Amino acid sequence: MLYASTIFVSAFLLFLVQPLIAKHILPWFGGTAAVWTICLVFFQFLLLAGYIYADRISRLPVRRQAIVHTVLVLAACLMLPVIPDASWKPTGDGDPTLRILSLLAVTIGLPYLVVCTTGPLVQSWFARVHVNDPRQARVYRLFALSNLASLIALVAYPFALEPYASLRVQSWAWSAGFLLFAALVIASAWRTERRIGAAIDPLAPTVPPATDGARAESAQSADGAEGNSEVPPAATAPRLADYALWLCLAALGTVMLLTITTHITQDVASVPFLWILPLALYLLTFILCFDSDFWYRRWIFWPAVIVLAPAMVWGLRASGGVLQIEHALPLFGGGLFAVCMFCHGELVRARPAPQWLTRFYLMVSLGGALGGLLVGVGAPRLLDGPWELPMALIAASLLLAYVSRRLAGSYLMILAASLVLGLIWYLEHKLILPKNNVLMIAIGLSAVLAGALIAMRRSIRAGGALLAALSAAFCFWFARDYASFMFDNTQMMTRNFYGTLRVKDYGTISQSRYLVHGVISHGRQYGDADLRHRPTSYYSESSGAGLAIAKVQSARPHLGVIGLGVGTIAAYGQPGGKVRYYEINPAVMDIAHDHFSYLKDSPAAVEVVLGDARLSMEREAAGGALQQFDVLVVDAFSSDSIPVHLITREALAIYMQHMKPDGVVAFHVSNRFLNLSPVVAQLAQDVGLHAVEIDDVPPPENYWQDTTTYVLVTRNRAFVDDPDIVARSVDIKPIPGLALWTDDYNNLFRILK
Repeated sequence: MLYASTIFVSAFLLFLVQPLIAKHILPWFGGTAAVWTICLVFFQFLLLAGYIYADRISRLPVRRQAIVHTVLVLAACLMLPVIPDASWKPTGDGDPTLRILSLLAVTIGLPYLVVCTTGPLVQSWFARVHVNDPRQARVYRLFALSNLASLIALVAYPFALEPYASLRVQSWAWSAGFLLFAALVIASAWRTERRIGAAIDPLAPTVPPATDGARAESAQSADGAEGNSEVPPAATAPRLADYALWLCLAALGTVMLLTITTHITQDVASVPFLWILPLALYLLTFILCFDSDFWYRRWIFWPAVIVLAPAMVWGLRASGGVLQIEHALPLFGGGLFAVCMFCHGELVRARPAPQWLTRFYLMVSLGGALGGLLVGVGAPRLLDGPWELPMALIAASLLLAYVSRRLAGSYLMILAASLVLGLIWYLEHKLILPKNNVLMIAIGLSAVLAGALIAMRRSIRAGGALLAALSAAFCFWFARDYASFMFDNTQMMTRNFYGTLRVKDYGTISQSRYLVHGVISHGRQYGDADLRHRPTSYYSESSGAGLAIAKVQSARPHLGVIGLGVGTIAAYGQPGGKVRYYEINPAVMDIAHDHFSYLKDSPAAVEVVLGDARLSMEREAAGGALQQFDVLVVDAFSSDSIPVHLITREALAIYMQHMKPDGVVAFHVSNRFLNLSPVVAQLAQDVGLHAVEIDDVPPPENYWQDTTTYVLVTRNRAFVDDPDIVARSVDIKPIPGLALWTDDYNNLFRILK
């Protein structure tokens, strides 16, 4: 019970601290999804470091293990509480990856490392205490318990902790939980020492490496032992091929988690808390697979991967690249679950005897870290578009083909796969048949050949290997179509830390050019003379922003904009006036200058400040460079994901420092899922400001305008009493029980529509 409690508490803290620390630092780095991805990479590599430590220390005498680990745990306690220092806020506009990683290392590094070591280390202690005991066979079930605790923490944070506690309270609560964990893990270490004494590693590996025949026999035996979690793995030393398989399976699971999460939250729907779904499915597969062999059945999950992998690649371009959420979530959620069940189920099938337990977990952790590195760091720098998901699905099918062929040992499947692929090439390039016809012929021939292989070899695995190889081919075929779709009408595509941006042209008579990030347009400009210099989309003359600018008394208005987009607000500029933009993404600035003309054509002086808007304005105020804006438009929202730090009490105070006495802050709060108007109104009321909501629903013939909702905040009573403002204003209905948003507390759950 002590070992289980220690593992449960450690895993709970492990997953609880991830969103907690990320929420602390997200506002400092622009609040983008890329910051969370970098955090995940850090957590994966620290998990790897923890597993390396566990593997090395587990080879020491138990007494020495207890002494060393106790010292490490007590040292970690000295770093509490886990509250980031404000000195780590960025000061420039460069890539913040190294700064984020350094901040995390200094703030949470040692406590997180200690928590990471717990799973494999305590399991190794459990195995030592129960050596030659039937209970030793249950040691891998403790890994399922740790993932269950992680899943509970994942769900508890956004729904049970975040809505009721400030960040500072959350940090102190986690620190108190760490002290409880420290007591449990130290007690576990010394209990193990008392039970074993001075004995040196009762699980020392003395079994010679397995031969190929013995390994195949072991795999065949494991395949027939479904549902029996009490059967221990054969006590044979792992080979190099086993290490490579553990690594690849673990890496693929992590890559699938990160790529599916990015896709459904950016390209399907930026619904708050949607990121929980893929992570919960990922953890659930670990829980099921390591709990019992009963849950992973090859005859269920192999066909699921074979079918769903190409289906997911097809889904990337279905319905014009915007598959409806009610279809996308079952497809990509089910596909993620199937692939992760395959990865983690095969990991369990290939697990070694307890002698090599820590080495097994080390390779699993290394695979997870490499997968995170590929997606979080490698892909944004090596790929010019969102290609990692189709590449991962091709890899999933190929890995399934390898596992199938490894078990079946049949080379006939290679010949059959080559035959089908050759036929596909001939039908498409020589006979030039429609793609749908080629696809149906290929699927039919594949089924016939798979059935023949199964009959000849008397093994389902031989047919599975063929179908998996062909699944990879279909993934590649659909991926090629997806790439063509992404480049269709695309003038340029670029990618960096903040995501993938595309410039797309549409239409022939009234040509329009769009800036697209994910599924959301961040502005457009028309080519004909009547509309080329006209503000469009969310910033038209009838929008809240347009109305506020129209009421400016100065003939040379000074306009501020948080979020550059294509530079549409510059169309409001007047000779002698200024338009000052704040933009965090350097690629957006390059695109606005090179592919759109709003900035170049504006009669006003246009400035673009690179970096997080709030931090830039803080530095300007500290240096005495107050901007004196007539109107400040706050519109830095990426899709429907809002950078919360731009809509808090502290943020509003910074904005008002830069406003003229009668200036107006225009918050663009159009959102499909969040009701932001009451949040802004409450912020204004808290400091005695006036707030009005302006809704704009343009007629269908005004195709250059979009439906918008703005909340205008000002000190100027005359502005809100203006007849035009009164005629357009809408009552803002308060949300009962809504607490004031601050840097230390905010709650998206309370404002869900």
